[in-house]
Amino acid sequence: MKLLETSLFSLMDQENNRRMVPHEDIQRVWQYGAQNNPLPGTETNNASAIYRHCGINDEKHEKICREWYYGDNMPQRFKNICERGGSRNAFGYRPLQRTSREVLKDTHGVERMYTINYFSETQYINFDTLWGYITAFGRGLVELGIQPNANIAIYEETRWEWLATIYGIWSQSMVACTVYATLGEDALAYVFRETASAAVVCSAKSVPSLLQMMRGHVIPPMSIIYIGQLPPDLDTGTYRVISWYHVIDNGRISEEPLRIPTDNDKLAFVMYTSGTTGDPKGVIHTHGSLVAGVLACADCLNDLIGPFQMGEAYCVYLPLAHIFEFGIANIFLARGSLVGFGTPRTLLDTYARPHGDYAEYKPVFTIGVPRVFDTIKKTVEAQLAPRGSLERRIFEYAFHSRLKALKSGMETPYWNEVVFGLFRPILGGKMRTMLSAGGPISAPTQTFLNVVFGLMVQGWGLTETVCVGTKQLRGDIETIVAGQQERSCEMRLLDVDEYKHTDTPEPRGELLLRGPFLFKGYYKQEQLTREAIDEDGWFHTGDVGSITANGSLRIIGRVKALAKNVLGEYIAMEALESMYAHNVLCMPNGVCVLVHPARSYICALVLTDEAKVVNFAREQGIECSYPDILCDPEFQRKATESMQATARKANRQKFECVRHVRFIDDEWTPENGILTAAGKLKRREIDKRYADVIQLLFVEES
Repeated sequence: MKLLETSLFSLMDQENNRRMVPHEDIQRVWQYGAQNNPLPGTETNNASAIYRHCGINDEKHEKICREWYYGDNMPQRFKNICERGGSRNAFGYRPLQRTSREVLKDTHGVERMYTINYFSETQYINFDTLWGYITAFGRGLVELGIQPNANIAIYEETRWEWLATIYGIWSQSMVACTVYATLGEDALAYVFRETASAAVVCSAKSVPSLLQMMRGHVIPPMSIIYIGQLPPDLDTGTYRVISWYHVIDNGRISEEPLRIPTDNDKLAFVMYTSGTTGDPKGVIHTHGSLVAGVLACADCLNDLIGPFQMGEAYCVYLPLAHIFEFGIANIFLARGSLVGFGTPRTLLDTYARPHGDYAEYKPVFTIGVPRVFDTIKKTVEAQLAPRGSLERRIFEYAFHSRLKALKSGMETPYWNEVVFGLFRPILGGKMRTMLSAGGPISAPTQTFLNVVFGLMVQGWGLTETVCVGTKQLRGDIETIVAGQQERSCEMRLLDVDEYKHTDTPEPRGELLLRGPFLFKGYYKQEQLTREAIDEDGWFHTGDVGSITANGSLRIIGRVKALAKNVLGEYIAMEALESMYAHNVLCMPNGVCVLVHPARSYICALVLTDEAKVVNFAREQGIECSYPDILCDPEFQRKATESMQATARKANRQKFECVRHVRFIDDEWTPENGILTAAGKLKRREIDKRYADVIQLLFVEES
């Protein structure tokens, strides 16, 4: 049997070698040279030289910045896009028929109860119809007595009406105030009070709570424009509560003219970030800064995706109140692509019937935060044959063979066809490139997806920059790097704590950005604005990065995610959390490193689940039922030792190894306030929720 297996692998190897060809994208990156260049004579005592895209001199930089800011703005461009698109489909969406609670096996074979979503056939909206909705909604707002320059809040989940709403707002020179649909009541009240919005567009299910907040004078009165079906017998009192489609109907018969802005210095929107600490911050973008940012990203992403092909599609599923998804959706609409609408839970087939959003729309590109791609990796792994089986050994052999080929700049059509082609329908079968942002993706996940699906890159950007920052080049298979600057972007490193621009082998520091895409400040927060944007126009991002030998950016963590222990050593909490997340007991995005200013050691809170704990306990010979085992001293000791081994394997310093760990069966989500909408930990909320546990972890040892 062993001889037959060896012969099989030998034959497959021969066929793979025979069909291998140069990987054009990877080899192009190797020949590219420096990706970002420092400008001579711009270094200071406490900051690096100014970095620019390698192909940009002073003249080109000035020209791009001027043209991208002062050219046609987003509503002007979208009008042209719809006129060109005509009867071609712009949007696709799947009406939800019903949900059902069903028993399924998870990735570890454990039976659990899950909510399954059943969808009807996809409905389409063409560009002509879409523009009709947009103009009618804008005119309908005017018919409600709302004037130009008024603030209109959008407090709604991702759906096609969200995009129609914001362009409708702009069609009458009003200002959009976007809010995450998962924002808590206190934060929501803060936003509504700060913006004094004339109206809010929301889901019908949000109307009762909004009315209650108005009646309690928690928020000022405003018109409520809802999408969906109101709860039966809802008492709206004297408040104006009106259907989104009723606004459309009023707008269709209105004779109000369009008032599309022509002044790009005019305020376009206030985009509220959920934030990891404190109250939400309203990021102000003008029509000029917004379009300059979208064009900068489009310039980069069109290279990542490749030329437009008729029939291509993109699937929107992240919050459109997140600048990342908003910008990408608009880039694909400008390409002439179909934009389909999905949800994070129904992307894959697992919880969607007849199939997931990827299988329905077959997108050519997707974006996500690292935990989305961790989920995709786990989905593939769950479909693999059992360890030790011939099918599993073929996969593992092909995986290592293809990885070796990619690192040598070669493509493997044979392995793609007979092994990895079996998994590519998971993402729809037409995926060209995947882009991760919102935090560094782990090296194992990026490598795995590069091998199985093709090109996986990561990038870095912020709401304040319309997601302009850096993106890896197509064909860059390096991990733990965020890539090349966009062409309109200037960047430098500012010395902070132990990170200095004079560090070797890589200069390090807080990342500062400057360019036409930059926000104009935080809404009604002058002090915060002065702290964020200095007198030379540099935005202090709060992110810490380094510059690699070829000029690419590497993200290290957040300035605020640096904590100092009693010995004066700085702990990069996010970097450690990413490293510890590879432990077999840890859930994706489920590690919170804890630092005490009066202790020399660190601790951690770790999310786990029954399957992970049961498998670990079996391997360690521990007998105890779940969840009682989480409090078992032997389990706690061996599980902590496992975490410490993970740190040693990653060559971490002694002070970066956790001394005490509490494993918990819980959920951290944006809905329960522990994560931001972008999937980042809210450390202040964790400190409050687990205060007693944290105190016990740091109790002085006798």
